[in-house]
Amino acid sequence: MRPWLSVVRTACQAAFSGLLMAVVVSPSPACTTAVITGKATADGRPLLWKSRDTTGLPRNEVVVYEGERFRVLAVVNAGDRDEVWMGVNSTGFCIENSLSRDLAVEGKRRGPGNGAIMKLALETCTTVEDFRQLLEQTDETGRRTVGNFGVIDAAGGAALFEAGPETFQMFDANDPEVAPHGYIVRANFATTARGVPPAPNTTVVEGTYSGERYARACRLIDDRLPDGRQGDDLTVDYVLRSMCRDLADGTGIPFEGSVNGPAGELPDEVNTSATISRTTTVSAAVFHGVKPGEDPLSTTMWVQLGDPKFSIAVPCWVACESLAEAVAGEYGGAICSIAATLREWNLTEDRDGVQTDHLPQVWDDVWPVEDRLIAVVLEMRRRWETTPGTPREYTELHRHLATQALDAMREELADMKAAALTLPTPPPPAFTPAHQEPAGAP
Repeated sequence: MRPWLSVVRTACQAAFSGLLMAVVVSPSPACTTAVITGKATADGRPLLWKSRDTTGLPRNEVVVYEGERFRVLAVVNAGDRDEVWMGVNSTGFCIENSLSRDLAVEGKRRGPGNGAIMKLALETCTTVEDFRQLLEQTDETGRRTVGNFGVIDAAGGAALFEAGPETFQMFDANDPEVAPHGYIVRANFATTARGVPPAPNTTVVEGTYSGERYARACRLIDDRLPDGRQGDDLTVDYVLRSMCRDLADGTGIPFEGSVNGPAGELPDEVNTSATISRTTTVSAAVFHGVKPGEDPLSTTMWVQLGDPKFSIAVPCWVACESLAEAVAGEYGGAICSIAATLREWNLTEDRDGVQTDHLPQVWDDVWPVEDRLIAVVLEMRRRWETTPGTPREYTELHRHLATQALDAMREELADMKAAALTLPTPPPPAFTPAHQEPAGAP
Protein backbone atom coordinates (compact mmCIF):
# COMPACT_ATOMS: atom_id res chain seq x y z
CA MET A 1 0.00 0.00 0.00
CA ARG A 2 1.29 3.49 -0.86
CA PRO A 3 2.22 5.39 2.35
CA TRP A 4 -0.17 8.26 1.77
CA LEU A 5 -3.12 5.89 1.32
CA SER A 6 -2.88 4.71 4.92
CA VAL A 7 -2.81 8.34 6.06
CA VAL A 8 -5.90 9.16 3.99
CA ARG A 9 -7.73 6.11 5.33
CA THR A 10 -6.91 7.00 8.95
CA ALA A 11 -8.06 10.60 8.48
CA CYS A 12 -11.33 9.51 6.89
CA GLN A 13 -12.01 7.01 9.70
CA ALA A 14 -11.33 9.70 12.30
CA ALA A 15 -13.64 12.13 10.53
CA PHE A 16 -16.41 9.52 10.33
CA SER A 17 -16.03 8.76 14.03
CA GLY A 18 -16.23 12.45 14.80
CA LEU A 19 -19.40 12.72 12.75
CA LEU A 20 -21.01 9.84 14.68
CA MET A 21 -20.05 11.48 17.98
CA ALA A 22 -21.54 14.77 16.81
CA VAL A 23 -24.78 13.02 15.91
CA VAL A 24 -24.90 11.39 19.27
CA VAL A 25 -23.78 14.44 21.11
CA SER A 26 -16.14 49.67 -3.93
CA PRO A 27 -14.09 47.31 -5.94
CA SER A 28 -10.41 47.94 -6.58
CA PRO A 29 -7.25 45.81 -6.35
CA ALA A 30 -7.02 44.91 -2.71
CA CYS A 31 -4.59 42.10 -1.89
CA THR A 32 -3.73 41.36 1.73
CA THR A 33 -0.49 39.53 2.58
CA ALA A 34 1.78 38.44 5.40
CA VAL A 35 5.31 37.11 5.85
CA ILE A 36 5.48 35.02 9.03
CA THR A 37 8.76 33.62 10.34
CA GLY A 38 9.20 30.26 12.02
CA LYS A 39 9.66 31.90 15.42
CA ALA A 40 6.03 33.06 15.27
CA THR A 41 4.42 29.80 14.12
CA ALA A 42 3.38 26.79 16.17
CA ASP A 43 5.64 24.32 14.29
CA GLY A 44 8.65 26.59 13.73
CA ARG A 45 8.19 26.70 9.95
CA PRO A 46 7.61 29.94 8.05
CA LEU A 47 4.30 30.82 6.43
CA LEU A 48 3.67 33.13 3.49
CA TRP A 49 0.11 34.27 2.78
CA LYS A 50 -1.68 36.18 0.07
CA SER A 51 -5.35 36.85 -0.58
CA ARG A 52 -5.45 38.03 -4.18
CA ASP A 53 -7.98 40.61 -5.35
CA THR A 54 -8.56 41.84 -8.86
CA THR A 55 -11.60 43.07 -10.74
CA GLY A 56 -10.79 42.17 -14.33
CA LEU A 57 -9.34 38.63 -14.28
CA PRO A 58 -11.44 36.44 -12.00
CA ARG A 59 -10.34 33.03 -13.34
CA ASN A 60 -7.10 31.67 -11.86
CA GLU A 61 -5.30 28.37 -12.28
CA VAL A 62 -2.20 26.63 -10.95
CA VAL A 63 0.68 25.74 -13.28
CA VAL A 64 3.87 23.75 -12.86
CA TYR A 65 6.71 24.05 -15.36
CA GLU A 66 10.49 23.98 -15.83
CA GLY A 67 11.87 27.50 -15.55
CA GLU A 68 15.19 29.02 -16.58
CA ARG A 69 17.00 27.43 -13.61
CA PHE A 70 14.35 25.91 -11.37
CA ARG A 71 11.02 24.12 -11.56
CA VAL A 72 8.14 26.47 -10.71
CA LEU A 73 4.67 26.02 -9.19
CA ALA A 74 2.53 29.15 -9.37
CA VAL A 75 -0.91 30.73 -9.45
CA VAL A 76 -1.54 32.57 -12.71
CA ASN A 77 -4.38 34.21 -14.58
CA ALA A 78 -6.06 31.38 -16.48
CA GLY A 79 -4.34 30.77 -19.80
CA ASP A 80 -1.56 33.31 -19.17
CA ARG A 81 2.00 32.11 -18.63
CA ASP A 82 3.78 35.48 -18.88
CA GLU A 83 3.18 36.52 -15.27
CA VAL A 84 2.68 34.76 -11.95
CA TRP A 85 0.94 36.10 -8.87
CA MET A 86 2.32 33.80 -6.16
CA GLY A 87 4.43 30.69 -6.27
CA VAL A 88 7.25 28.43 -5.08
CA ASN A 89 10.21 26.88 -6.85
CA SER A 90 12.14 23.63 -6.41
CA THR A 91 14.59 25.25 -3.95
CA GLY A 92 11.79 26.19 -1.54
CA PHE A 93 11.89 29.87 -2.51
CA CYS A 94 8.36 31.37 -2.26
CA ILE A 95 7.07 34.78 -3.33
CA GLU A 96 3.85 36.81 -3.43
CA ASN A 97 2.92 40.47 -3.70
CA SER A 98 0.35 43.15 -3.11
CA LEU A 99 -0.16 46.16 -5.35
CA SER A 100 1.06 49.46 -3.89
CA ARG A 101 0.41 52.32 -6.29
CA ASP A 102 1.98 54.84 -3.92
CA LEU A 103 5.37 53.52 -5.10
CA ALA A 104 4.78 54.62 -8.70
CA VAL A 105 7.23 56.95 -10.42
CA GLU A 106 5.82 58.98 -13.27
CA GLY A 107 7.19 58.05 -16.66
CA LYS A 108 8.87 54.80 -15.58
CA ARG A 109 7.52 52.13 -17.96
CA ARG A 110 10.48 49.88 -18.86
CA GLY A 111 11.17 46.36 -17.67
CA PRO A 112 9.22 43.69 -15.81
CA GLY A 113 6.12 44.55 -13.79
CA ASN A 114 4.89 42.92 -10.60
CA GLY A 115 3.88 39.59 -12.15
CA ALA A 116 6.86 39.34 -14.47
CA ILE A 117 9.43 40.06 -11.75
CA MET A 118 7.92 37.30 -9.61
CA LYS A 119 8.12 34.86 -12.49
CA LEU A 120 11.76 35.79 -13.04
CA ALA A 121 12.46 35.42 -9.32
CA LEU A 122 10.89 31.97 -9.15
CA GLU A 123 12.89 30.81 -12.15
CA THR A 124 16.24 32.09 -10.88
CA CYS A 125 16.28 32.75 -7.10
CA THR A 126 17.11 30.39 -4.24
CA THR A 127 17.19 32.76 -1.26
CA VAL A 128 15.87 36.05 0.02
CA GLU A 129 19.33 37.46 -0.71
CA ASP A 130 19.06 36.35 -4.35
CA PHE A 131 15.85 38.34 -4.70
CA ARG A 132 17.47 41.38 -3.14
CA GLN A 133 20.25 41.15 -5.71
CA LEU A 134 17.69 40.78 -8.52
CA LEU A 135 16.04 44.02 -7.40
CA GLU A 136 19.46 45.72 -7.26
CA GLN A 137 20.15 44.62 -10.84
CA THR A 138 16.77 45.82 -12.10
CA ASP A 139 17.26 49.15 -10.32
CA GLU A 140 19.77 49.71 -13.10
CA THR A 141 18.15 47.91 -16.04
CA GLY A 142 14.63 49.05 -15.28
CA ARG A 143 11.36 47.54 -14.04
CA ARG A 144 7.73 48.59 -13.70
CA THR A 145 7.05 47.24 -10.23
CA VAL A 146 4.76 49.00 -7.77
CA GLY A 147 4.33 46.43 -5.05
CA ASN A 148 5.13 44.88 -1.72
CA PHE A 149 6.81 41.50 -2.24
CA GLY A 150 6.81 38.85 0.47
CA VAL A 151 9.51 36.19 0.28
CA ILE A 152 10.54 33.12 2.30
CA ASP A 153 13.23 30.52 1.55
CA ALA A 154 14.33 27.07 2.73
CA ALA A 155 17.20 28.47 4.80
CA GLY A 156 14.94 30.39 7.20
CA GLY A 157 14.98 33.67 5.29
CA ALA A 158 11.83 35.78 5.42
CA ALA A 159 11.51 39.35 4.21
CA LEU A 160 9.23 41.99 2.74
CA PHE A 161 10.39 44.23 -0.11
CA GLU A 162 8.70 47.48 -1.08
CA ALA A 163 9.78 47.89 -4.70
CA GLY A 164 9.04 50.81 -6.98
CA PRO A 165 10.35 51.20 -10.54
CA GLU A 166 13.87 52.28 -9.61
CA THR A 167 14.38 51.77 -5.86
CA PHE A 168 13.41 49.27 -3.20
CA GLN A 169 13.55 48.79 0.55
CA MET A 170 14.03 45.43 2.27
CA PHE A 171 12.50 44.60 5.66
CA ASP A 172 13.90 41.49 7.34
CA ALA A 173 11.12 39.68 9.19
CA ASN A 174 13.75 37.90 11.33
CA ASP A 175 15.06 41.23 12.63
CA PRO A 176 13.34 42.07 15.95
CA GLU A 177 13.97 45.76 15.32
CA VAL A 178 11.94 45.51 12.11
CA ALA A 179 9.40 42.84 13.04
CA PRO A 180 9.20 42.57 16.85
CA HIS A 181 6.76 39.67 16.72
CA GLY A 182 8.27 37.81 13.76
CA TYR A 183 5.82 38.82 11.06
CA ILE A 184 5.17 41.62 8.56
CA VAL A 185 1.74 42.39 7.09
CA ARG A 186 1.02 44.44 4.00
CA ALA A 187 -2.11 45.49 2.16
CA ASN A 188 -2.07 48.21 -0.52
CA PHE A 189 0.24 50.85 0.87
CA ALA A 190 4.01 51.08 1.26
CA THR A 191 5.52 52.32 4.50
CA THR A 192 8.40 53.96 2.64
CA ALA A 193 5.94 55.96 0.57
CA ARG A 194 3.99 56.98 3.67
CA GLY A 195 7.00 57.72 5.84
CA VAL A 196 5.92 55.36 8.63
CA PRO A 197 7.75 52.51 10.42
CA PRO A 198 8.05 49.09 8.70
CA ALA A 199 5.50 47.53 11.08
CA PRO A 200 3.32 50.55 11.84
CA ASN A 201 0.85 50.65 14.70
CA THR A 202 -2.64 50.23 13.30
CA THR A 203 -3.61 53.73 14.40
CA VAL A 204 -0.86 55.15 12.19
CA VAL A 205 -2.54 53.90 9.02
CA GLU A 206 -6.10 54.88 9.91
CA GLY A 207 -7.66 56.58 6.91
CA THR A 208 -5.15 55.02 4.51
CA TYR A 209 -6.68 52.93 1.73
CA SER A 210 -6.51 49.28 2.86
CA GLY A 211 -5.56 50.37 6.39
CA GLU A 212 -8.51 48.50 7.87
CA ARG A 213 -7.41 45.23 6.24
CA TYR A 214 -3.85 45.76 7.44
CA ALA A 215 -5.11 46.32 10.98
CA ARG A 216 -7.40 43.30 10.85
CA ALA A 217 -4.67 40.95 9.56
CA CYS A 218 -2.29 42.14 12.29
CA ARG A 219 -4.97 41.53 14.93
CA LEU A 220 -5.67 38.01 13.65
CA ILE A 221 -1.96 37.12 13.83
CA ASP A 222 -1.43 38.80 17.21
CA ASP A 223 -4.28 36.77 18.67
CA ARG A 224 -2.38 33.56 17.90
CA LEU A 225 1.06 34.55 19.14
CA PRO A 226 2.25 33.11 22.50
CA ASP A 227 1.13 36.24 24.35
CA GLY A 228 -2.08 36.63 22.35
CA ARG A 229 -5.65 35.78 23.30
CA GLN A 230 -5.50 32.26 21.78
CA GLY A 231 -1.78 31.76 22.38
CA ASP A 232 0.88 29.88 20.39
CA ASP A 233 -1.46 28.53 17.74
CA LEU A 234 -0.43 30.25 14.53
CA THR A 235 -0.76 27.39 12.05
CA VAL A 236 -1.35 26.84 8.35
CA ASP A 237 -4.94 25.75 8.95
CA TYR A 238 -5.62 28.88 11.00
CA VAL A 239 -4.42 31.12 8.17
CA LEU A 240 -6.45 29.17 5.60
CA ARG A 241 -9.63 29.20 7.64
CA SER A 242 -9.61 32.31 9.77
CA MET A 243 -7.52 34.79 7.78
CA CYS A 244 -8.39 33.99 4.17
CA ARG A 245 -12.12 33.90 5.05
CA ASP A 246 -12.31 36.68 7.62
CA LEU A 247 -15.43 38.82 7.51
CA ALA A 248 -15.17 41.89 9.75
CA ASP A 249 -16.50 45.42 9.46
CA GLY A 250 -14.43 48.54 8.99
CA THR A 251 -13.73 48.75 12.72
CA GLY A 252 -12.35 45.20 12.84
CA ILE A 253 -15.37 43.62 14.54
CA PRO A 254 -16.17 40.23 12.97
CA PHE A 255 -19.74 39.69 11.88
CA GLU A 256 -21.86 37.41 14.04
CA GLY A 257 -21.95 33.91 12.59
CA SER A 258 -18.74 34.36 10.57
CA VAL A 259 -15.61 32.28 11.06
CA ASN A 260 -14.11 34.64 13.64
CA GLY A 261 -17.33 36.10 14.98
CA PRO A 262 -19.49 35.17 17.95
CA ALA A 263 -22.04 32.41 17.54
CA GLY A 264 -25.27 33.50 15.93
CA GLU A 265 -26.76 34.19 12.54
CA LEU A 266 -24.98 36.09 9.84
CA PRO A 267 -26.59 39.33 8.76
CA ASP A 268 -28.67 38.87 5.60
CA GLU A 269 -26.01 40.73 3.62
CA VAL A 270 -22.35 41.47 4.29
CA ASN A 271 -20.70 44.42 2.59
CA THR A 272 -17.11 43.36 1.89
CA SER A 273 -15.56 46.75 1.14
CA ALA A 274 -13.50 46.60 4.35
CA THR A 275 -13.14 42.83 4.80
CA ILE A 276 -10.13 40.63 3.98
CA SER A 277 -12.40 38.21 2.10
CA ARG A 278 -14.00 40.41 -0.54
CA THR A 279 -16.22 40.17 -3.60
CA THR A 280 -13.08 40.88 -5.66
CA THR A 281 -11.01 38.07 -4.10
CA VAL A 282 -10.12 35.63 -6.89
CA SER A 283 -7.73 33.29 -5.07
CA ALA A 284 -5.66 32.86 -1.94
CA ALA A 285 -2.55 30.86 -1.12
CA VAL A 286 -0.68 29.90 2.01
CA PHE A 287 2.86 28.58 1.63
CA HIS A 288 3.91 26.24 4.43
CA GLY A 289 7.69 26.33 4.32
CA VAL A 290 10.40 24.12 5.77
CA LYS A 291 12.93 24.34 8.56
CA PRO A 292 16.61 24.68 7.55
CA GLY A 293 17.88 21.24 6.56
CA GLU A 294 14.49 19.82 5.55
CA ASP A 295 13.73 18.85 1.96
CA PRO A 296 12.58 22.07 0.23
CA LEU A 297 10.39 20.02 -2.09
CA SER A 298 8.02 19.38 0.82
CA THR A 299 7.15 23.09 0.89
CA THR A 300 3.38 23.05 0.41
CA MET A 301 1.35 25.61 -1.52
CA TRP A 302 -2.22 25.49 -0.25
CA VAL A 303 -4.36 27.23 -2.86
CA GLN A 304 -7.97 28.37 -2.70
CA LEU A 305 -9.07 29.15 -6.24
CA GLY A 306 -11.95 31.58 -6.49
CA ASP A 307 -13.38 33.44 -3.52
CA PRO A 308 -12.20 31.55 -0.38
CA LYS A 309 -15.66 32.02 1.19
CA PHE A 310 -17.04 29.74 -1.50
CA SER A 311 -13.97 27.59 -2.16
CA ILE A 312 -11.75 24.90 -0.66
CA ALA A 313 -7.98 24.66 -0.14
CA VAL A 314 -6.00 22.17 -2.23
CA PRO A 315 -2.37 21.17 -1.52
CA CYS A 316 0.13 21.44 -4.38
CA TRP A 317 3.85 20.72 -4.60
CA VAL A 318 6.46 21.84 -7.10
CA ALA A 319 7.65 18.23 -7.39
CA CYS A 320 4.29 17.18 -8.86
CA GLU A 321 4.73 15.75 -12.33
CA SER A 322 1.32 17.13 -13.34
CA LEU A 323 -1.64 18.84 -11.71
CA ALA A 324 -5.27 17.83 -11.30
CA GLU A 325 -8.07 19.46 -13.30
CA ALA A 326 -9.39 20.76 -10.00
CA VAL A 327 -6.71 23.48 -10.07
CA ALA A 328 -5.35 23.50 -13.65
CA GLY A 329 -6.95 24.52 -16.93
CA GLU A 330 -6.56 27.31 -19.46
CA TYR A 331 -10.02 28.63 -18.55
CA GLY A 332 -9.33 28.29 -14.83
CA GLY A 333 -9.19 25.30 -12.54
CA ALA A 334 -12.51 23.49 -12.10
CA ILE A 335 -12.71 24.54 -8.45
CA CYS A 336 -12.21 28.16 -9.49
CA SER A 337 -15.10 27.93 -11.96
CA ILE A 338 -17.44 26.45 -9.35
CA ALA A 339 -16.44 28.96 -6.66
CA ALA A 340 -16.95 31.83 -9.10
CA THR A 341 -20.42 30.52 -9.94
CA LEU A 342 -21.38 30.11 -6.29
CA ARG A 343 -20.29 33.65 -5.50
CA GLU A 344 -22.01 35.08 -8.55
CA TRP A 345 -25.30 33.56 -7.41
CA ASN A 346 -24.90 35.16 -3.99
CA LEU A 347 -23.73 38.68 -4.82
CA THR A 348 -25.77 41.66 -3.69
CA GLU A 349 -27.31 43.83 -6.39
CA ASP A 350 -24.52 46.40 -6.13
CA ARG A 351 -21.91 43.58 -6.22
CA ASP A 352 -20.14 45.09 -3.21
CA GLY A 353 -21.29 42.37 -0.85
CA VAL A 354 -22.71 38.87 -0.53
CA GLN A 355 -26.08 37.52 0.47
CA THR A 356 -25.44 35.05 3.24
CA ASP A 357 -28.40 32.64 3.06
CA HIS A 358 -26.27 29.81 1.66
CA LEU A 359 -22.90 30.55 3.26
CA PRO A 360 -23.38 28.54 6.49
CA GLN A 361 -24.35 25.45 4.48
CA VAL A 362 -21.32 25.87 2.19
CA TRP A 363 -19.05 26.07 5.22
CA ASP A 364 -20.72 23.13 6.98
CA ASP A 365 -20.22 20.96 3.88
CA VAL A 366 -16.82 22.09 2.61
CA TRP A 367 -14.77 22.85 5.70
CA PRO A 368 -14.82 19.30 7.15
CA VAL A 369 -13.43 18.03 3.83
CA GLU A 370 -10.72 20.69 3.95
CA ASP A 371 -9.89 19.68 7.53
CA ARG A 372 -9.33 16.09 6.40
CA LEU A 373 -7.04 17.20 3.58
CA ILE A 374 -4.97 19.30 5.99
CA ALA A 375 -4.70 16.40 8.45
CA VAL A 376 -3.47 14.05 5.71
CA VAL A 377 -0.86 16.51 4.47
CA LEU A 378 0.45 17.32 7.94
CA GLU A 379 0.90 13.61 8.64
CA MET A 380 2.74 13.15 5.33
CA ARG A 381 4.92 16.17 6.12
CA ARG A 382 5.96 14.41 9.33
CA ARG A 383 6.91 11.31 7.35
CA TRP A 384 8.82 13.35 4.78
CA GLU A 385 11.02 14.75 7.55
CA THR A 386 12.83 11.40 7.64
CA THR A 387 11.97 9.90 4.24
CA PRO A 388 11.75 12.48 1.43
CA GLY A 389 8.82 12.10 -0.93
CA THR A 390 9.24 11.16 -4.58
CA PRO A 391 7.72 13.05 -7.54
CA ARG A 392 5.30 10.17 -8.06
CA GLU A 393 4.24 10.28 -4.42
CA TYR A 394 3.69 14.04 -4.48
CA THR A 395 1.70 13.74 -7.70
CA GLU A 396 -0.53 10.91 -6.54
CA LEU A 397 -1.23 12.54 -3.19
CA HIS A 398 -2.02 15.89 -4.83
CA ARG A 399 -4.35 14.31 -7.36
CA HIS A 400 -6.11 12.17 -4.78
CA LEU A 401 -6.77 15.08 -2.42
CA ALA A 402 -7.64 17.48 -5.25
CA THR A 403 -10.27 15.00 -6.43
CA GLN A 404 -11.82 14.92 -2.97
CA ALA A 405 -11.87 18.72 -2.92
CA LEU A 406 -13.45 18.93 -6.38
CA ASP A 407 -16.08 16.34 -5.47
CA ALA A 408 -17.06 18.43 -2.45
CA MET A 409 -17.34 21.56 -4.59
CA ARG A 410 -19.41 19.76 -7.25
CA GLU A 411 -21.80 18.55 -4.57
CA GLU A 412 -22.11 22.10 -3.28
CA LEU A 413 -22.89 23.37 -6.77
CA ALA A 414 -25.56 20.70 -7.20
CA ASP A 415 -27.09 21.53 -3.82
CA MET A 416 -27.29 25.22 -4.62
CA LYS A 417 -28.85 24.49 -8.01
CA ALA A 418 -31.43 22.26 -6.32
CA ALA A 419 -32.20 24.98 -3.80
CA ALA A 420 -32.69 27.49 -6.61
CA LEU A 421 -35.22 25.19 -8.28
CA THR A 422 -37.37 25.19 -5.13
CA LEU A 423 -37.85 28.94 -5.25
CA PRO A 424 -41.34 30.03 -6.35
CA THR A 425 -41.62 30.97 -9.98
CA PRO A 426 -42.25 34.69 -10.38
CA PRO A 427 -45.68 35.58 -11.78
CA PRO A 428 -45.85 36.37 -15.48
CA PRO A 429 -45.63 40.05 -16.31
CA ALA A 430 -48.92 41.92 -16.62
CA PHE A 431 -49.35 43.80 -19.87
CA THR A 432 -51.77 46.62 -20.56
CA PRO A 433 -54.35 45.36 -23.05
CA ALA A 434 -53.70 46.52 -26.57
CA HIS A 435 -56.09 49.27 -27.77
CA GLN A 436 -58.69 47.80 -30.08
CA GLU A 437 -60.38 49.91 -32.77
CA PRO A 438 -64.17 49.73 -32.73
CA ALA A 439 -65.73 47.45 -35.33
CA GLY A 440 -66.22 49.12 -38.67
CA ALA A 441 -63.59 51.78 -38.06
CA PRO A 442 -61.68 52.77 -41.23
